[in-house]
Amino acid sequence: MFHTKIAQIIRPLLLALTIMSFFAACKPGDPGPAGETGPAGPAGATGPAGPAGSANVTQITYGSRTHTGSSIDYTMSGVSAAMASQAAIFVYLSNSAASWYPIPGIFNGTNEYRNYIIPAASSTVRVIRVSGGPGGTDTFAATRIVLIPASAVVTGRKGAIDYTDYEAVKKAYNLPD
Repeated sequence: MFHTKIAQIIRPLLLALTIMSFFAACKPGDPGPAGETGPAGPAGATGPAGPAGSANVTQITYGSRTHTGSSIDYTMSGVSAAMASQAAIFVYLSNSAASWYPIPGIFNGTNEYRNYIIPAASSTVRVIRVSGGPGGTDTFAATRIVLIPASAVVTGRKGAIDYTDYEAVKKAYNLPD
């Protein structure tokens, strides 16, 4: 009787161990060939046309300037106080390697700069060094100021533009080199 009870316990255990060893011995095979590409789905409906518009973007380029003080001014001839007050204004500084740095930001890995707009008959952009001290010298190979009138706000048609990247702004508004 004792022998029969042990056999009743051991037989299911041996069966379970045997089945588990078969599963443990299995390994995945090589992947099969890729299936065929299905047919293309139907084209979606055409969305409504966006409103016509003109960005009227203005780019002003200044030649090389050496900055030795705490600020440097750029007079924007022909940009009235109203124009300056109703536009997004972006400033980019270039080094000798033709890399463009958005301001506010760090120029050429050295000093941090900010820009301020002074609306007037001939508005001014003032670029101020805010770190690195008022001393020292930075040479800007070129400065570009991009004005985008408020009536030309970017819509979803153009998609998002990274205004901290001059090359992206140049491409989006077809600005010259």
